[in-house]
Amino acid sequence: MSILVVGLNHKTAPVEIREKLAFNVNNIPTALSLFLQKHQSAEAVILSTCNRVEMYVSSLDGAIKVDDVLSFIADFHKIDLNGFSSYMYHYVDDRAVNHLFFVTASLDSMVLGESQILSQVKEAYTTASMEEATGKILNQLFQQALNVAKIVHTKTSIGKRKVSISSVAVEFAEKIFQDFTGKMVLVVGAGEMCELLLKHLYEEGARTFIVANRTFEHAQEIANAFHGQAIKYELLGEYLAKADIIISSTSAPHYVIHVDQVKEAIRHRRGNPMFLIDIAVPRDIEPDIANIDNVYLYNIDDLQSVVSQNIDERNKEVEKCHTIVEEEVEHFMAKFEEMKIEPAITQLRDHFHTIGKEELNRLKPKLKSVDNGDWEQVVYTMERTINKLLHHPAKVAKQEAKNGGGYRYVETIRKLFGIFHHTDHSQH
Repeated sequence: MSILVVGLNHKTAPVEIREKLAFNVNNIPTALSLFLQKHQSAEAVILSTCNRVEMYVSSLDGAIKVDDVLSFIADFHKIDLNGFSSYMYHYVDDRAVNHLFFVTASLDSMVLGESQILSQVKEAYTTASMEEATGKILNQLFQQALNVAKIVHTKTSIGKRKVSISSVAVEFAEKIFQDFTGKMVLVVGAGEMCELLLKHLYEEGARTFIVANRTFEHAQEIANAFHGQAIKYELLGEYLAKADIIISSTSAPHYVIHVDQVKEAIRHRRGNPMFLIDIAVPRDIEPDIANIDNVYLYNIDDLQSVVSQNIDERNKEVEKCHTIVEEEVEHFMAKFEEMKIEPAITQLRDHFHTIGKEELNRLKPKLKSVDNGDWEQVVYTMERTINKLLHHPAKVAKQEAKNGGGYRYVETIRKLFGIFHHTDHSQH
């Protein structure tokens, strides 16, 4: 009985390799089905995100090897094994469990502590479960992994602080406005960072967006994406006084928003604050604007320094997270060792009950006068006696398994009672 993970991630492989091996929502069920046709006693889960592609496999007889998984991935994607095998890693049993717990708790993510991976692992497990590709082992493993992630995020602050420029900017804005309902957002320029900021603001409840860009069509594209309105770049000055939040990200070589414009705007606003985010390099917004009362200005360096501080804070939590994961891996491995010896305990029970049945079959013809009711009592007493005799050895076997000595204990019992392995290879 074994657990194996084979995969690659953003640390081991460039994006052009990762995208060749990526699975998608539509082809994962097919892939799982094909894998299980080849390896009928196996269980499998495929986790595929933009940062990683991993296959978790468990088999009762431990017969599935790394090469089997690599060949399967190569065949499925119709690519040469030599083109990607050097980027792959693989872990077995406790190291595989440790790896999954790390991944699910977002300790192996590109952005430490990000919560997205938790839902991706959940989705991967749900898909495999719906395809009946998981069984006793991977069900326990993945349920425990999701649980470990929750423990890590509850007991530490690994995911508490914002670590992206756009989320920090929105957090600052929330301190000033508390609520974005009815607030107007004015966007100057149309870079990728602008879109991210708009997305965050939209998620937090902002609904009124005005977009100004030198290329009107580009302004329209972004405005449409957020049900906003595009305006001609020349009208920018007119809209400043109406805007509560201003985001600027143009490629202009000079300032596009000046002190006198904002002074004029703030006069019209009758004490309502203005929040400006300048994510352009070189800067779009004249720095002295920060000195105007009721005006809050942040540039890319301000935001980046907060992001860096927050990343440092997250990094400080890593050791705590490692300790939690290590403990949880130990707990799971104790359970796994117990699961490993269950087939052997079943075999032990079967062995004794078979002897009991043989003896009863030999006895029955000799007791012709016994009626059916009395005979049932004899059978019941025999079965009960066997179960009682086996109760303690089975209990001790499970205890020994938790301490890693289950296999030796079971082997001793097998030798004592002359039980041969038959079809059970679970200890190999």
